[in-house]
Amino acid sequence: MPNFKKLAQNYHGLAEGALVEFVKKKSVYDASTIEKGAPFGKGVKGALDFIANLGEEYGFDVDRCDGYATEISFGSGSGPLVGIYAHSDVVPVSGKWDKDPFSGNIVGEGKERKMISRGSTDDKGPLIAALMAMKLLKDNNLLEGYRVRLVSGGDEERGSSCLRYYFETLKKPHCDYGFTPDADFPLIYAEKGIYHGLIRRKVDLAPIIGISGGHVSNAVCDHIVVTVKSDKKLERKLVEEKLADVSSIGEAMVLTFKGKTSHGSMPQLGDNAGIKAFRVLGEYYGNEYLKTLASALSDPFGANFGGKESSPELGENTYNYGIFKYDDHSKFLCITLDFRYGEAAHPDDCVEKMKKAISSDVIIGGKAEILIMDKKSPLVSTLMKSYKRQSHKLFAKPYAIGGGTYAKEAKNTVAYGGAFPGRPGNIHSPNEYFLMEDLYDSIAYYADAIYSLGQLRK
Repeated sequence: MPNFKKLAQNYHGLAEGALVEFVKKKSVYDASTIEKGAPFGKGVKGALDFIANLGEEYGFDVDRCDGYATEISFGSGSGPLVGIYAHSDVVPVSGKWDKDPFSGNIVGEGKERKMISRGSTDDKGPLIAALMAMKLLKDNNLLEGYRVRLVSGGDEERGSSCLRYYFETLKKPHCDYGFTPDADFPLIYAEKGIYHGLIRRKVDLAPIIGISGGHVSNAVCDHIVVTVKSDKKLERKLVEEKLADVSSIGEAMVLTFKGKTSHGSMPQLGDNAGIKAFRVLGEYYGNEYLKTLASALSDPFGANFGGKESSPELGENTYNYGIFKYDDHSKFLCITLDFRYGEAAHPDDCVEKMKKAISSDVIIGGKAEILIMDKKSPLVSTLMKSYKRQSHKLFAKPYAIGGGTYAKEAKNTVAYGGAFPGRPGNIHSPNEYFLMEDLYDSIAYYADAIYSLGQLRK
């Protein structure tokens, strides 16, 4: 077996420089700049083009896939096709950052040296590490007898339409063995099912004029702005009890409730500003509907409306409410739902219980099925052996998560890295970061993984 840690040392500087430039690409979905060849907007196209240009510079075969993804490939022979699926798009910026979120700023020294930028760990750092691993293998003639293909998608954060286009429209083949560097080490063998939905009801919330909060459905809403008719008593209450920031605009007041964001798969780690606003304003105005919502939706595991369930492999159901909208013209209150469940759950029953508890429509717009891979399969066992070889953690075991990755879109694929144990990286949160030591180590981990999978039979 080649000494991948030693070989990877030659690519540390190249990887760091590439990542600094990569995170400067503001690759957030932007409907206003969509055009032919840029189905997710100008920013995402810029990031996909950046990866494509690197691939061409390094001597790989590159396919820009109509702007939905960038495919970088190399190798030949009768061995397996090894797939790597990462993504170039990022969630919008929210909350208070210590540094410009698109600066590529690196702080700290030694083992604490890290990059603070949106997308640094989700998923641009691991993507660059995987690309450098491919370059390492190519430069050292270790891509012989098998093929490797890195696919960087442009719409993972909104539901992975990029990979569906890649496989279904472009008719690209699925890999024989693959991984996505978009979760955690050592390896994820199981992922929860996901329902993407919308809670909706036509209701008069006067004297509330408008509500707007949250950025994406798969993150906890960390701030919400509520416009109401001016009310000095309410203003004093909110200011004195430090419940919200208040500013006046003529005969209206703008109330800003703040919470704490977290990934939609772990809403229990956040503090939902929308639920907080419903609780405060429901009590003050005596609005029974808002009070019902605040009570029923306040528990992220669904206990308050009967949706709490636990599964042996995948654990407890979780419910995240990400985006809140209301205006006094349409009188529709809309809240996005990100519902994740395990293998023993009854998701449709849970949705019905929610509908009944809050007297609202709950419209399910998309579903991602549960993924459970055999822990004894050649794919899982090979990657675990590779991880133990690089990490020297001989008792490491694969585990299950609530998150959803490209492994649900790409056959014969599991999530492998890129977050190391105990280093969550603040994904979808302010001050997202990626440790430079982890970037360097990941090059060796992924080179070992690709090479090892390439030695398997189809």
